[in-house]
Amino acid sequence: MLRVMFADDEPYMLEGLRSMIDWNKLGFEICGEASDGEDALAMMASTLPHLVLTDVRMPVIDGLELIEQASCLHPGVKFIILSGYADFEYAKRAMRHGVANYLMKPLIETELVAAVEAVANTIRERESHIQYENAALDCLRMETISRLLQGEIRQKWIEQAKALLDFHERSSFRCILLEPDIQPHVQSDLMQVTADKIKFTQATLLPFGVGKERHGFLLVSGPEERELSPAMMTELIASIRNSWGRALSFSVSGKHKGPYALKEAFREGLMAEMCKFPSGTEGIYIYQGERSAETLPAFVGMTESILDAVRSGCPETVRAHVHHLFVALSRQSVSESWVSAYLGNIKLEILKTITQSGGEPVWAPNWFAPTAPMDIGLLERKVSQEFLQAAEWMGQKKGVGQDAVVSAAGDYVKSHYREKLQLQVVAEHFGLNPAYFGQRFKKQVGLTFNEYLHVVRIDEAKKLLRREELKISDVADRVGYSDSEQFVNKFKALTGLLPSAYKKG
Repeated sequence: MLRVMFADDEPYMLEGLRSMIDWNKLGFEICGEASDGEDALAMMASTLPHLVLTDVRMPVIDGLELIEQASCLHPGVKFIILSGYADFEYAKRAMRHGVANYLMKPLIETELVAAVEAVANTIRERESHIQYENAALDCLRMETISRLLQGEIRQKWIEQAKALLDFHERSSFRCILLEPDIQPHVQSDLMQVTADKIKFTQATLLPFGVGKERHGFLLVSGPEERELSPAMMTELIASIRNSWGRALSFSVSGKHKGPYALKEAFREGLMAEMCKFPSGTEGIYIYQGERSAETLPAFVGMTESILDAVRSGCPETVRAHVHHLFVALSRQSVSESWVSAYLGNIKLEILKTITQSGGEPVWAPNWFAPTAPMDIGLLERKVSQEFLQAAEWMGQKKGVGQDAVVSAAGDYVKSHYREKLQLQVVAEHFGLNPAYFGQRFKKQVGLTFNEYLHVVRIDEAKKLLRREELKISDVADRVGYSDSEQFVNKFKALTGLLPSAYKKG
């Protein structure tokens, strides 16, 4: 609701302005009335109106002086002048200060309504433009932080950090990571709660996203502001968690200074999450320096354990060994290239085993696709999914854990993917409880039912894009998406490309 204020020294005129038109219908609420320009100027400071209707001739400060002074103090306020005098000089002075309209007394209702509606439209257009600009700046700020967190230390991003974020070499900060897979709307609500809590710390909150699954914020303190000590961080985050009312874990880096240290802070946040460095409060993990092992872990032994688990087709054993491996990796000073090469060797051994067993894993090339700078938590999840996929194949080859119902359900999805399929409908088709069926499906396939449905649909969409000249909306409809935007988002999430780009390529 917009706010409107009246300034006139004639009481009957103020009464008339209140009752002449339906202000609520026009989107306004009356926030104040003043009988002279001086009172009006003071009232504007407290009520912050969007629109002021003012008489020209008033005691103490007249209407034109009010507009001239208010234009400096409150440049966004719009004015409509009401005057009983058709004075050209008055009108010229008023127009110089951007007055929206100049109406003669006695007022005509239709003229007043038209003038107010025009001002309302102008104000809303301006506010919409400001919101658009702010949203664009927020996106640019998040991209700047994301680039620096991933190690893109280019002068462009450094300069933007200084200009857009007021983030410079003397700025102390900590990187706080939220647990993976937090939904965007949840993150937005959580950031609002966090912003309310840090008001009293004099620190600055800078939210960020790295990829689709990593979200968090920087807590930045200027040179003269409160120290970001571990105790202060634990107290602050515990307060946020209590206000939020949900169990959510936070992983906190050590304290750093300046934009050049963002990559290291991001790594420490991941380390704190991976190794669960305790802070004394459940769900809060604060990085406290490297914890080196007494001896280098026997990576050869770990490799053999993983290979044995994959060959035996035991998913739970694979998952446990992979986690054990990544905990060991996170505690060693090893380079990304070393980790990549080490994991690549394990993958090659697994593929050799599958090939020797007569398999042709079409999904294997995705194992060696280029990845972004290493996020050890997400890397563990990716590798775990890949090795579990191989273990499932080996288990089926050996006759371990085969589930005829789930296999039939997979075939059913491939035949009915164009329909509005739901887990409950398919479960009922096979006479199973939906929750139980969902667990069985994920255990064998390695994906949830919805994830598998999207994979099938996007695979079919790729075929259509390659073979036929169809609009993107038509492709979406033919593979079961009533919402083209959802289709485009899912396609990009699973292929890394927009449908249009995939079609051109």
